[in-house]
Amino acid sequence: MDYFSRRKKNYMKNIAVIVFILWSSMLGAQNVSNHSGAFQCHQAKINRFKPGKSYSAPLPKIANALKYNIHTNLYHCFLPPYPNNFDARLEATFLTLIPTDSLQLNAENTSLVIESVGLDASSFTHVGNILTLHLNQVFQPGDTIHLAIDYEHLNVTDHAFYASNGHVFTDCEPEGARKWFPCYDSPDDKALFELTAGTTANVKLGSNGILADSAMVGDTLYYHWVSNDKVATYIMVLSAYNNYLLDILYWPRTSNPADSVQLRFYYQPGENPQEVEEVIMGAIEYFSKIFCDHPFPKNGFATVGSEFTWGGMENQTLTSLCPNCWSEYLAVHEFAHQWFGDMITCKTWADIWLNEGFATYSESLWAEHAYGYDAYKQDVINNANYYLSNNPGWAISNPDWAINTPSANVLFNYAITYTKGASIHHMLRYTIGDSLYFEVLNQYAHQPNLIYESAEIQDFIDVVNSVTGDDYTWFFEQWLYQPNHPVYNNVYWIEQLPDQRWRLTFTANQIQNDPPYFKMPIELRIIGQNGLDTNLRVMNTENNQSFVFESSNKITKLFFDFNNNIVLKQGSTIVGEQQPEYNAIVLDAKVVNQSLHTTILTANRATSRQLKLFDITGKTVADFSSFIQNDGTYDLNIKGIKPGLYILKLHADQTGISKKIIIR
Repeated sequence: MDYFSRRKKNYMKNIAVIVFILWSSMLGAQNVSNHSGAFQCHQAKINRFKPGKSYSAPLPKIANALKYNIHTNLYHCFLPPYPNNFDARLEATFLTLIPTDSLQLNAENTSLVIESVGLDASSFTHVGNILTLHLNQVFQPGDTIHLAIDYEHLNVTDHAFYASNGHVFTDCEPEGARKWFPCYDSPDDKALFELTAGTTANVKLGSNGILADSAMVGDTLYYHWVSNDKVATYIMVLSAYNNYLLDILYWPRTSNPADSVQLRFYYQPGENPQEVEEVIMGAIEYFSKIFCDHPFPKNGFATVGSEFTWGGMENQTLTSLCPNCWSEYLAVHEFAHQWFGDMITCKTWADIWLNEGFATYSESLWAEHAYGYDAYKQDVINNANYYLSNNPGWAISNPDWAINTPSANVLFNYAITYTKGASIHHMLRYTIGDSLYFEVLNQYAHQPNLIYESAEIQDFIDVVNSVTGDDYTWFFEQWLYQPNHPVYNNVYWIEQLPDQRWRLTFTANQIQNDPPYFKMPIELRIIGQNGLDTNLRVMNTENNQSFVFESSNKITKLFFDFNNNIVLKQGSTIVGEQQPEYNAIVLDAKVVNQSLHTTILTANRATSRQLKLFDITGKTVADFSSFIQNDGTYDLNIKGIKPGLYILKLHADQTGISKKIIIR
């Protein structure tokens, strides 16, 4: 039995029982995808940074970084008491954009001490976490600046450089690179990266790019890693351990089988990466097909020290994982980042959707590829349900984040950045269709101006519009740049016409407040006698928009969004009062002082009645069901309910009706 056959056989057992029980104990009633690598990624990022921590605004863009080359000896970091201090020399090259005789870099004062500078830098100041390099001449646009900086990393805990128990590793998102080397620490500026690092003889050390060489010099083993593809500073990495085991696999490129991608798996004694190795061999084939050819000559994973408490980090060509975290969907999530996050990097933190929304949805795509459409749709629904239950009420993209990096709890909020971000991909796929959606992904990954560069959300929108031949700006404006989601209060009526035909009128109504309306294509299924079962797709372009369908067969029922493709929604679809087949009901209500004066009439004296008050997000505010046993007039207590717009809904047997209520 091959790997995927084994996984399909055990999918429900392993996922729904083992993993779900584990996460249920941590999350209570929250609905988290029960194999979500995205959730582990989110936990990793918020737990490694202090809640509420703010970061500095980007430095003035005087020059583009072309290359960082670090030389260091970490030998003593692998020996007790495992200090965090080391000496290093950085050689860096920049391309001048404007005339200048100075250059500023990010360099955290509490972590780094600058000892000297050289080459084109004659002197420096290091104040307020900014290293200002005074140059030996005025450089003109297009000139190349060569810098040499000798510095020490102090023996401090800075949540960027870690040394303990034989482990040495870095972890930098969003702005931690500045804590272990001076750099222009912003995702909009990617550069080549080279690292030469000395270790004790028993250490294996990995980094970005390919291993150019390793050599013993006395008792010190020097590793020389070279990335010939540009890297953002937050995904520059070193991962080393004095007891690593290493598996190396090769994937022959589909485009050129003679050229193989090396896949390196660094793991610790007692760990077993075999299943993840098999997964990645499948994922590299699949993602190379639907995105673009694997963008790097090497890739890999490394479990690092215990300070890395959760999940993973998508460092370019060498993902970090927490100890013993060889799980399928975590690996798939981080591996998808190699295309979306690493090859194409978000330009600012306001564009984080291009990283995390894409990688989270890639888990759903993997589920579809490996286990079928039902597994895909369940993953999509799990993501949507988590967002709907935990929506904090802000947009996925805030322009201010391009200047002021928000706290980790905001930037890496699971409901917004991950689950809502992934759900938007599903709804885009539903809106434009499978063929165009996958063509969009493929063309986005092939954009010459974006490969190994940084992108804004608008760059992706431009690809969508180009591929579809239409303008879908409206879609992204409402889903990415506005908060929340539609809350539907739809109604339909069925009536018999004089000529023995039947007419159905459906009105799409949204009752949320911010924003007041979401434009979307909607699917309707109309059910009737004599085999009538008609599916319609209509474009809902305005609120309270009505659609009419007529048939010679008797119409009995309508289902709204019957495939649940508008996964980010709440609300209801009910039968209007004119509907002849069901009991007609009447609901009248108004606010009098601190009471809700309500009149209820149900035809044929309904046997059950439920009366609930909802806020505009669909959350139940009050349940009056126990007070309305019969038809009649009631004064219901609403003392303590905050002023605002609410929806009062009555369900009597099979019929429902709702009414807007304003509490002042």
